[in-house]
Amino acid sequence: MKNLFHLTTSLLAFAGLLQQDLKAENLIPTEPGTAPNYFCTWNVQGYVLSYEKGKLRDAMTEQNMFGPRKHQGWVNFYPRIRSDLYFVMDDSWDVDFKNYDYGTDILNPERFPTYASSGTEQEKFKKLNDAVQAKGWRAVGGWIAANKAKAYKDMSDHDFFAERLKWMEAAGWGYLKVDWGTNSKSAKWRRQLTEWGHQYAPGIHVEQAMIWSCVPFSDVFRTYDIEVITSIPVTLSRVCDGIKQVGEPNAKALINCEDEPVIGAALGCAIGIMRHPFAGDLPDGKQDFAFPPVTRDVKRSLNEVERGVLWHRVAPPFKVDGKVNIDEAKLTDTWIFEEREGWETTKAGTKVSKSAPARITRGGLPLPTVKTASGEVPYVIASRHPNGALTIATLGRTLCPTPKDRKYGTPLADITLESGKLTGPIGIFGHYSSLTLTFDGPLKGRTILAQDILDKQARDITSRVVIKDNSITIPGKLIDQIGLEKADRGDKSDPGMVISISGAERPVAVKP
Repeated sequence: MKNLFHLTTSLLAFAGLLQQDLKAENLIPTEPGTAPNYFCTWNVQGYVLSYEKGKLRDAMTEQNMFGPRKHQGWVNFYPRIRSDLYFVMDDSWDVDFKNYDYGTDILNPERFPTYASSGTEQEKFKKLNDAVQAKGWRAVGGWIAANKAKAYKDMSDHDFFAERLKWMEAAGWGYLKVDWGTNSKSAKWRRQLTEWGHQYAPGIHVEQAMIWSCVPFSDVFRTYDIEVITSIPVTLSRVCDGIKQVGEPNAKALINCEDEPVIGAALGCAIGIMRHPFAGDLPDGKQDFAFPPVTRDVKRSLNEVERGVLWHRVAPPFKVDGKVNIDEAKLTDTWIFEEREGWETTKAGTKVSKSAPARITRGGLPLPTVKTASGEVPYVIASRHPNGALTIATLGRTLCPTPKDRKYGTPLADITLESGKLTGPIGIFGHYSSLTLTFDGPLKGRTILAQDILDKQARDITSRVVIKDNSITIPGKLIDQIGLEKADRGDKSDPGMVISISGAERPVAVKP
């Protein structure tokens, strides 16, 4: 009997340890991700100078990037995730303060005296990159015009860009954001620059934009500038234009959905972060019209950026392959603007309507079923990633039937997704009444672990979900609870969680 007691005690202790280990598992890798995500300085440049007309470019300086004063120290942004991000200096890092001869593509010594006053151009690039990496960022990157500066008119485009690409590659730079300029509407020129990038700087992502026919050959294609209030439907619509294309065999062909991290997470797109932590009004006391404190109030929604980037460690962006399901039904969002609520829509009383498909999926998934008792429905998007991971998200609606009735929110719905084979972890973003995932095999006896994507420890939620045959149903309130468990105080982001179902195949490492 004594031996039996000891055996029972030992087994119970061992079972307890197993359960402890199970609960202590972190479902998010701790190693930085390889997705070509970045933070871009354009909006913080505007913020620190209160968007004074013609002055935004004056803010692109080393003092603002590294300095200790108020509204400086931009390299200190996003401490949780900057190891995964490129720090992309936007428009003007390479031009004089008064002579905007765009396209020198070398560090301007007036703006970067510590790094650009001596040494070769390659050494200057490296000194700056080393300083940015010392702050924990993946590497530095830069905005470039789609042309070379007039001062270099006697150089061929090939010699000009080959030289700079070699310097940047050797210095450890990681990203070039190619925007407007003399050649911005030339797909032929953009293809040539991409090819030179592959030839002379294979470690640098060359991002293209503006011309949708560039998607198939691009490293990354950016969906371009938007107003934040109508960003969700506009970005969804543009992403559809990209993901329904087919990338060329040797191209990365990724879509960058700019500052919509949940769309990036759920539709396999790279993320270009524009929001920054300087919340509230501009330094001159006026409302920040680029990020107005209405609808989502995105400057107070930084956790969703962190969750989106961290989820890319599990399910990185993937190449456009035409394998999409895009709903024929569209949802229309509306907004009646007041003063200083947009950088493009500047007249108070202007009504803007934007539409996008109600449901979008990638990776062979069918469109989900969305049921509500009455009224509006959310946007619902989902993907099966090439490594087997699954992601689903709901996105909120901007609804404004009258100037006095302006609101943003996510209509709660019972959502069912026919998910196929159980092949990896599942990322869940947004609000739900309930979420049902149906697989092609029975789930009886499986253990369900879950955690906020910001957390480092999963918990067992098996008893709090409903498992029936091949399906698991997760209550929306549980998603809210787990998905916001590690939210920062005052953050307004929607939930973002990951679940793991025991017996699922582990995702295969896929580099975007």
